[in-house]
Amino acid sequence: MTLVHFPRMTIQPFDATGAPKGDPIIVQGDTNKGGTITAEISGLSSNALKVAASDIEYWISQEGVGEVSVDFTLIDIPAAAEATILGQKTVDSGITYVGNDTNPPYCGVLLEAENLQGDSAYLGFFRGKFAKDKETLNTQDPADKKAPEGDSYMFTAAGSPDDGDQKGEYVAKYVGSDAKAIAAVKSQVLKATTPSNGQ
Repeated sequence: MTLVHFPRMTIQPFDATGAPKGDPIIVQGDTNKGGTITAEISGLSSNALKVAASDIEYWISQEGVGEVSVDFTLIDIPAAAEATILGQKTVDSGITYVGNDTNPPYCGVLLEAENLQGDSAYLGFFRGKFAKDKETLNTQDPADKKAPEGDSYMFTAAGSPDDGDQKGEYVAKYVGSDAKAIAAVKSQVLKATTPSNGQ
Protein backbone atom coordinates (compact mmCIF):
# COMPACT_ATOMS: atom_id res chain seq x y z
CA MET A 1 0.00 0.00 0.00
CA THR A 2 1.42 3.34 -1.05
CA LEU A 3 0.50 6.28 1.16
CA VAL A 4 0.59 9.90 0.09
CA HIS A 5 -0.03 13.06 2.09
CA PHE A 6 0.50 13.19 5.86
CA PRO A 7 -1.61 16.08 7.11
CA ARG A 8 -2.18 15.11 10.72
CA MET A 9 -0.99 13.10 13.67
CA THR A 10 -2.57 12.88 17.09
CA ILE A 11 -0.62 11.96 20.23
CA GLN A 12 -2.42 10.96 23.42
CA PRO A 13 -0.21 10.68 26.51
CA PHE A 14 -1.36 8.16 29.13
CA ASP A 15 -0.95 8.10 32.90
CA ALA A 16 0.45 5.22 34.93
CA THR A 17 -2.90 3.40 34.79
CA GLY A 18 -3.10 3.64 30.98
CA ALA A 19 -5.84 6.28 31.01
CA PRO A 20 -5.58 9.43 28.86
CA LYS A 21 -3.61 12.18 30.61
CA GLY A 22 -4.46 15.66 29.40
CA ASP A 23 -5.76 16.66 26.00
CA PRO A 24 -4.43 14.96 22.89
CA ILE A 25 -1.63 16.77 21.07
CA ILE A 26 -2.73 17.39 17.48
CA VAL A 27 -0.04 18.19 14.93
CA GLN A 28 -1.67 19.38 11.70
CA GLY A 29 0.12 22.47 10.47
CA ASP A 30 -1.70 25.03 12.60
CA THR A 31 0.36 28.21 13.06
CA ASN A 32 2.85 27.88 15.92
CA LYS A 33 1.54 24.40 16.76
CA GLY A 34 3.79 22.30 14.56
CA GLY A 35 3.47 20.29 11.40
CA THR A 36 4.16 16.81 10.07
CA ILE A 37 6.86 16.12 7.47
CA THR A 38 7.61 12.37 7.39
CA ALA A 39 6.90 9.16 9.28
CA GLU A 40 8.92 6.02 8.52
CA ILE A 41 7.63 2.84 10.14
CA SER A 42 9.93 -0.13 10.60
CA GLY A 43 9.88 -3.52 12.30
CA LEU A 44 6.54 -4.65 10.89
CA SER A 45 7.95 -8.09 9.99
CA SER A 46 9.91 -10.46 12.17
CA ASN A 47 13.13 -12.09 11.04
CA ALA A 48 12.68 -15.39 9.28
CA LEU A 49 13.79 -18.51 11.13
CA LYS A 50 14.71 -21.30 8.70
CA VAL A 51 15.15 -25.01 9.35
CA ALA A 52 16.94 -27.16 6.77
CA ALA A 53 15.97 -30.78 6.12
CA SER A 54 16.57 -33.15 3.22
CA ASP A 55 18.99 -30.63 1.75
CA ILE A 56 16.32 -27.94 1.38
CA GLU A 57 14.94 -25.07 3.44
CA TYR A 58 12.18 -27.25 4.83
CA TRP A 59 10.43 -24.91 7.26
CA ILE A 60 10.29 -21.14 7.76
CA SER A 61 8.81 -19.38 10.76
CA GLN A 62 8.09 -15.66 10.55
CA GLU A 63 5.35 -14.97 13.05
CA GLY A 64 4.84 -11.70 14.81
CA VAL A 65 6.75 -8.47 14.33
CA GLY A 66 10.24 -7.12 14.87
CA GLU A 67 11.12 -4.02 16.87
CA VAL A 68 8.25 -1.81 15.75
CA SER A 69 9.22 1.86 15.68
CA VAL A 70 8.46 5.08 13.84
CA ASP A 71 11.00 7.72 12.85
CA PHE A 72 9.22 11.06 12.64
CA THR A 73 10.31 14.35 11.14
CA LEU A 74 8.22 17.12 12.64
CA ILE A 75 8.63 20.88 12.59
CA ASP A 76 7.93 23.62 15.13
CA ILE A 77 6.46 21.41 17.86
CA PRO A 78 5.58 23.66 20.82
CA ALA A 79 8.07 23.38 23.68
CA ALA A 80 5.42 22.36 26.20
CA ALA A 81 4.08 19.59 23.98
CA GLU A 82 7.59 18.31 23.26
CA ALA A 83 8.45 18.26 26.96
CA THR A 84 5.26 16.31 27.67
CA ILE A 85 5.84 13.53 25.14
CA LEU A 86 9.56 13.28 26.00
CA GLY A 87 8.85 13.14 29.74
CA GLN A 88 10.98 16.17 30.55
CA LYS A 89 10.41 18.06 33.81
CA THR A 90 9.04 21.60 33.54
CA VAL A 91 8.83 23.63 36.74
CA ASP A 92 6.63 26.61 37.63
CA SER A 93 9.19 29.10 36.32
CA GLY A 94 8.84 27.59 32.85
CA ILE A 95 12.30 26.04 32.84
CA THR A 96 12.45 22.50 31.42
CA TYR A 97 15.06 20.09 32.76
CA VAL A 98 16.48 17.03 31.03
CA GLY A 99 18.29 14.48 33.16
CA ASN A 100 17.75 11.79 35.76
CA ASP A 101 14.05 12.63 36.10
CA THR A 102 13.37 12.35 32.36
CA ASN A 103 10.85 9.55 31.82
CA PRO A 104 8.62 9.60 28.72
CA PRO A 105 5.01 8.59 29.25
CA TYR A 106 3.36 5.88 27.20
CA CYS A 107 1.45 7.47 24.33
CA GLY A 108 -0.99 6.37 21.69
CA VAL A 109 -0.33 7.77 18.21
CA LEU A 110 -2.73 8.08 15.28
CA LEU A 111 -1.45 9.02 11.81
CA GLU A 112 -3.75 10.17 9.03
CA ALA A 113 -2.89 9.87 5.34
CA GLU A 114 -4.34 8.84 1.97
CA ASN A 115 -3.66 6.09 -0.53
CA LEU A 116 -3.16 6.67 -4.25
CA GLN A 117 -6.92 6.27 -4.85
CA GLY A 118 -7.67 9.12 -2.47
CA ASP A 119 -9.10 6.91 0.30
CA SER A 120 -8.44 7.96 3.88
CA ALA A 121 -5.82 5.87 5.65
CA TYR A 122 -5.33 5.59 9.40
CA LEU A 123 -2.32 4.05 11.13
CA GLY A 124 -2.58 3.74 14.88
CA PHE A 125 0.01 2.69 17.46
CA PHE A 126 -1.59 1.63 20.72
CA ARG A 127 1.23 2.49 23.07
CA GLY A 128 4.88 3.42 23.00
CA LYS A 129 7.40 6.05 24.00
CA PHE A 130 8.96 9.01 22.22
CA ALA A 131 12.65 9.90 22.22
CA LYS A 132 14.64 12.78 20.80
CA ASP A 133 18.32 12.03 20.97
CA LYS A 134 19.79 15.37 19.93
CA GLU A 135 19.24 19.08 19.42
CA THR A 136 20.93 20.84 16.50
CA LEU A 137 21.81 24.52 16.37
CA ASN A 138 22.92 26.04 13.07
CA THR A 139 24.18 29.49 12.22
CA GLN A 140 22.43 31.18 9.33
CA ASP A 141 24.35 32.81 6.50
CA PRO A 142 22.52 36.07 5.69
CA ALA A 143 23.53 35.63 2.05
CA ASP A 144 22.22 32.08 1.83
CA LYS A 145 18.99 31.85 3.75
CA LYS A 146 17.41 28.39 3.91
CA ALA A 147 14.08 27.08 5.07
CA PRO A 148 14.12 25.60 8.58
CA GLU A 149 14.51 21.86 8.85
CA GLY A 150 12.37 19.53 10.90
CA ASP A 151 13.39 17.74 14.09
CA SER A 152 13.78 13.97 14.35
CA TYR A 153 11.85 11.94 16.90
CA MET A 154 11.72 8.18 17.43
CA PHE A 155 8.65 6.37 18.70
CA THR A 156 9.23 2.85 20.02
CA ALA A 157 5.98 0.88 19.97
CA ALA A 158 4.73 -1.83 22.30
CA GLY A 159 1.77 -4.19 22.16
CA SER A 160 -1.61 -3.11 23.44
CA PRO A 161 -2.48 -4.32 26.96
CA ASP A 162 -6.18 -3.61 26.47
CA ASP A 163 -8.85 -6.25 26.00
CA GLY A 164 -10.44 -6.51 22.58
CA ASP A 165 -9.29 -7.18 19.04
CA GLN A 166 -6.22 -5.01 19.66
CA LYS A 167 -4.88 -6.97 22.66
CA GLY A 168 -1.20 -7.77 22.07
CA GLU A 169 -1.19 -5.99 18.73
CA TYR A 170 1.15 -3.13 17.85
CA VAL A 171 -0.52 -1.37 14.92
CA ALA A 172 -4.06 -0.73 13.71
CA LYS A 173 -4.47 0.06 10.01
CA TYR A 174 -7.65 1.06 8.23
CA VAL A 175 -8.17 2.38 4.71
CA GLY A 176 -11.65 3.54 3.76
CA SER A 177 -14.49 5.80 4.78
CA ASP A 178 -16.62 3.70 7.15
CA ALA A 179 -17.31 5.99 10.10
CA LYS A 180 -17.77 3.09 12.51
CA ALA A 181 -14.38 1.57 11.66
CA ILE A 182 -12.65 4.95 11.90
CA ALA A 183 -14.25 5.60 15.30
CA ALA A 184 -13.14 2.15 16.50
CA VAL A 185 -9.51 2.81 15.53
CA LYS A 186 -9.55 6.18 17.26
CA SER A 187 -11.15 4.74 20.37
CA GLN A 188 -8.64 1.88 20.60
CA VAL A 189 -5.58 4.04 19.96
CA LEU A 190 -6.46 7.29 21.71
CA LYS A 191 -8.95 5.81 24.19
CA ALA A 192 -11.32 8.62 23.27
CA THR A 193 -13.37 9.39 20.17
CA THR A 194 -11.88 12.22 18.12
CA PRO A 195 -13.74 13.87 15.23
CA SER A 196 -12.27 13.03 11.84
CA ASN A 197 -11.23 16.64 11.21
CA GLY A 198 -8.99 16.57 14.29
CA GLN A 199 -10.85 19.36 16.04
